[in-house]
Amino acid sequence: MNEVKMTFSEQEANVLLQLIDIAIKAQGLQVAEAGSFLATKIREEAQAQLPKPESEEAEGSEVESE
Repeated sequence: MNEVKMTFSEQEANVLLQLIDIAIKAQGLQVAEAGSFLATKIREEAQAQLPKPESEEAEGSEVESE
């Protein structure tokens, strides 16, 4: 299978997730599986690439220091 790679800003990714959510709400089960798959893929990639919020970093350092 060929891959297509694209780059989105954090804001653009959030807008895309909102559009997927709207499509699922509008079309229901007809698009739910595909929409859920794409939304999960976008969220996972964003979490892997974006810096963690400071509150999560602080929690992680507390666990490591114990």
